[in-house]
Amino acid sequence: MIQNNHELFVILNAASTQLPAWIWMFLSLLGTGWMVFSLAMPCLLSAPRVFYAIAFAAPLAGIASRTIKLYFAAPRPSAVLESGTFNILGEALHANAMPSGHTITAFAAASAVLLSAPARIRKALLILFPIAAGVGLSRIAIGAHWIEDVVVGALIGAIAGAMGAYFARRVPDAWLEPRSWGLRLLSITTGPLCIYALLTERLDFAENQLVQWISALGVFISLILFWRRSLVGIGGGN
Repeated sequence: MIQNNHELFVILNAASTQLPAWIWMFLSLLGTGWMVFSLAMPCLLSAPRVFYAIAFAAPLAGIASRTIKLYFAAPRPSAVLESGTFNILGEALHANAMPSGHTITAFAAASAVLLSAPARIRKALLILFPIAAGVGLSRIAIGAHWIEDVVVGALIGAIAGAMGAYFARRVPDAWLEPRSWGLRLLSITTGPLCIYALLTERLDFAENQLVQWISALGVFISLILFWRRSLVGIGGGN
């Protein structure tokens, strides 16, 4: 069974080379926590309950990922397969394969957004799951994870996102206003940290740097707009 999983990994990894490497690098970037927060930052104004859901899901996903990785301490493909038998993009990683943290993050975000958004737009938001699946596939394409790492990561992420949405749906309506202490606290904690990480860290690949800089600018603009509305007291959406 394990051997079959390894063979299937090699097949998918080889097939992924039919697409340009930058596609897999970009999809992998979407599985980083800071990139998720940068994309979610406009929700501070447009969909605050969704932002709460992501904020609640993030620590749950992170704790689950770290705990399970340390428990299994599973070797990654580069620690098992011979060099040259599969494709690796970027730095070769060797330990803590199970589960895929990027896949957890992507599915946690997709699940949190879908289950906390208004029912009228949920059908359109289903597109988030193929994107999350693309993130998981990218981890196979770059040679960082086995297929089972991605599958387990997707399940854990979906559960973490559902829990985040569960808590977000219980946030009082008063906390959805831009003047609420909850949104203000989230904005001054996640926003600056997100900008700092996007500007100073290499999230997976150096080729993603321009995307990180543009995302940091987007976060900055979102924060300016949020605090402008927060200080003048104009109500936000749900």
